[in-house]
Amino acid sequence: MAATFSITYVPDWRQVPGAIWVHTPDPVLSGAFVPAAPAQVPHKGYPVLRIPFEEHELLFCSAAHLDHYIDVLSRPRLPTSRQLSIASGLATGPNQHWLSRLPAALKSPRKRPSVVTVLMQAREFILANPLSAVFHR
Repeated sequence: MAATFSITYVPDWRQVPGAIWVHTPDPVLSGAFVPAAPAQVPHKGYPVLRIPFEEHELLFCSAAHLDHYIDVLSRPRLPTSRQLSIASGLATGPNQHWLSRLPAALKSPRKRPSVVTVLMQAREFILANPLSAVFHR
C-alpha cells in the first residue's frame, strides 16, 4: 500500500526541520539562498510536504530538500553529521544538523531503503501534484 502524503502551509520555510541545511545563504548575494529558497503561496504561506513513515512524520519544504534527504539516506554508508555540517558551510555545530536529529530508527542500514522508497514515492507525488511548481522554484 502506498503512503498517504499531504501538503500543509507554514508561515516560514525555515521552521521546517532540515531546511536551513539545504537552502544555505548565498555567499555572494545578500538575502539569497542556494538552492533558491522555497516560494510562498500568497495568502497561505509556504507549502510543506508531510510524509508519514511508521510512527514518524518527515517534513519537506522543497524538492531540493527532499532530494537532499534521498541522496544522503540512500548512501551505503551514512556520512557523519560533522561531515555534512562542514560541507554546508554553516557555522552551526553538527549536533544541530538534521541527520543528528533524525530518529535513530530511520538511520539503521536495514530501515533506510524503506525510508528512501517512501521518499521517492513522495517525489513522484509532488511531480503529479498541481503544487509541484511551487516545490521546484
